[in-house]
Amino acid sequence: MGTIDRGLQLRRVLAIDGQRYPAQSPLRLHLAMHKVFEAATTVGDRHYPPKEKVKEGKTCVFLEPVKKTISAVLFHAYVYTAGLTPDQVVRDFDALQADIQATPIKSADEEPVEVVHRVACLVLGDALVIENARVYGSIPLVLSTMRDLIRRHHDKTFPALKVVDIPSRDFLALVAQHEGIKKISARVNFEFTPEPKSFGGRLDKLFEKAGVTRYKQISATVEAADNEPIDPEDALRLVQESEGATGLSAITVTFNDKVTMSGLDEYRERKVVSIQEVRPGVPAQTEIETEMVQYLKDLATPQDGFLRIIDEEGVFLTQP
Repeated sequence: MGTIDRGLQLRRVLAIDGQRYPAQSPLRLHLAMHKVFEAATTVGDRHYPPKEKVKEGKTCVFLEPVKKTISAVLFHAYVYTAGLTPDQVVRDFDALQADIQATPIKSADEEPVEVVHRVACLVLGDALVIENARVYGSIPLVLSTMRDLIRRHHDKTFPALKVVDIPSRDFLALVAQHEGIKKISARVNFEFTPEPKSFGGRLDKLFEKAGVTRYKQISATVEAADNEPIDPEDALRLVQESEGATGLSAITVTFNDKVTMSGLDEYRERKVVSIQEVRPGVPAQTEIETEMVQYLKDLATPQDGFLRIIDEEGVFLTQP
């Protein structure tokens, strides 16, 4: 059997501050998830939405914890569509563990597919390491599931969550080399349809309200104030919209030394690992788990003249 590459992404999880559920600071996500898995002993307990609200055709998620003697919490999120998975999962809400069938399923052109999609996750403090799986919207799904389970089993006032991209150490070095970021330009091309709630969607709506319905390209530029460079994290927050083709066609960064650069996706903090296949297209879960734990340790270790990105409790450090 061969190997398969899997991407591991680092994201920072932030609590959304609201009147009903005020943000918690510092966010100790792993402690809350420890409480969840202590209380949620069955598949139904770890299922989102709650089992009584499951409807045919609805996207569902359930979590399966991995028992390891580490402070961080490691688990796998399984994503499926209710009513469309009879060949690969036996849904028993009262079971202690889900029965995921190992028998491969093939598409019409005989390619192996997974009807139940698995996403490995590791949380510590406000740090989330997540496997780059082939599930659209996997990160929002995982966040919604964690928040719902925490509210059900641990803290009814736990706030809503969001994630932000983290600049890689290479990007931080690049920013320092070019004397900081002066401006960011975001673009939406005429043949591109941005999602309504995205930054690009808001640009498109703005022009539509102004009566401009035919255009080649919409551009928006954010420029830094004098002597106040733009935060690298702000630059990379737009990368996901561009990379995922959800809101933007492209973005470009201009540094203070007037050098410009696009294609910033490679500068998000991430790691690509090579994993043994248990069958074509399906990586060995235990190897992914080992690589994720090691990646988390690496993030807390100084490298290449830079300080660590997080500390031993998963708290992000402000200085590169």
